[in-house]
Amino acid sequence: MLAKILAFTESVAALFLLLVAALTFFNVCVRYLFHTQIPDWFDLSKQLQAIAIMWGIALATYRGSHICVDILWENCGRAWRRRIDLFATGVTLLLLAPMAWMIFIIVANMGSEVTSDLRLPLRYFYAIAAVGAVAAAILAAKRIMVLYADRAPGGAGTERLDG
Repeated sequence: MLAKILAFTESVAALFLLLVAALTFFNVCVRYLFHTQIPDWFDLSKQLQAIAIMWGIALATYRGSHICVDILWENCGRAWRRRIDLFATGVTLLLLAPMAWMIFIIVANMGSEVTSDLRLPLRYFYAIAAVGAVAAAILAAKRIMVLYADRAPGGAGTERLDG
């Protein structure tokens, strides 16, 4: 079940990143070939990128695969690595949970904000990003449970947590 959730989360992040790339590519083509641009391409690319980032944060948090310098962690034994991972993931959860809540508050209070050209409601983009933020908080909590139970493959925090 967890593997399916992770695969879905990864697919959502990848899809929205692909949409950003495709939108940018087609806008450049339209701009050079027809001397115009796709309406709202910049607003849409910002919204799609935000969605991809929020869903990507969920994966990076669960897997512990963010870009970081682990000088202390690399020189610790297995038990201390586990403690460091638990602390770091706990802090991450403490930041992600309120962020997810606040994004939902923003969605609820957005009113009728729209993009400038096509007048697309921004609420939908923010709502999809909010679900990604919730997924990030849930996967951080799941990572804490896995680390606490010391069930990570190869020792806590030493490899990706893929389920």
